[in-house]
Amino acid sequence: MGYDVSVTVLIENTSDGGLACEHGLSLFIEYAGMRILLDAGSTDAFCRNADALGIPLTGLDAYVLSHGHYDHSGGFAELFNREPAARVYAQKGALDTYLSAAGGIHEISVPQQVASHRDRFILIDGIRALFPRVVLVPHSTQGLDRIGARSGLYKRQASQVVPDDFAHEQSLVLDTPHGLVVFNSCSHAGAATILREAKEACGQKQVLAYVGGLHMKGKRDGKEICTFSDAEVDALCDVFRREGVQQIYTGHCTGISGLEALRSRLGDRIHRLTTGLRFEL
Repeated sequence: MGYDVSVTVLIENTSDGGLACEHGLSLFIEYAGMRILLDAGSTDAFCRNADALGIPLTGLDAYVLSHGHYDHSGGFAELFNREPAARVYAQKGALDTYLSAAGGIHEISVPQQVASHRDRFILIDGIRALFPRVVLVPHSTQGLDRIGARSGLYKRQASQVVPDDFAHEQSLVLDTPHGLVVFNSCSHAGAATILREAKEACGQKQVLAYVGGLHMKGKRDGKEICTFSDAEVDALCDVFRREGVQQIYTGHCTGISGLEALRSRLGDRIHRLTTGLRFEL
């Protein structure tokens, strides 16, 4: 059995070809004989792209939701129509109510047409090994609500709105012979926290690659900006260097400005995620 990792980007904010793109992320992952779907974008566009790429979405070994936001979950409505047997692994709380203050307070939860199918979700509380060498790792770090407050991300808790502590967010970690491959779709808690938690869950093994958005994108006067200061970009790059991460595939909420800032510091370690991209690790 081979242990190479193959990843195909089914949806992302950008597309270099004839495939659809949208604000969202969906990845088709093959590893150790397992086929895994991580996230489903905002709409059914990821399904149409999968059809165009000849990638079947039925009968997969696992379906995973990284966190409870619409741009990673909306497409599950179409998947549920296509695959009656599909069950999606998500952290407890992923179907709760989440809000963003960007551009005025608004809801960013899993859409009701998806969340109403509660029986289609396997809600877990803590670390879960899906298969040998494949593990879901939620946050165990305390105080992440401070990041939620700083980022303008909130959750509804009873009758109150409080800063999100990202307890609904999880990493998908592949334990390969060459090192860990860590998938975290938006990295709300920060790469340093995510990498530490992944290593703790997997015996402190070296990290080979990091895949996912880094939550660096914002808007000012209608134009995209990088919300990280130069010092914050430097600190993020120092984390990747210190952890010896050889390859970083990023996009979605990283934004083009953020990606260029990273590439200017990390060079060819940085790769851009875009719809239709296929890469191996």
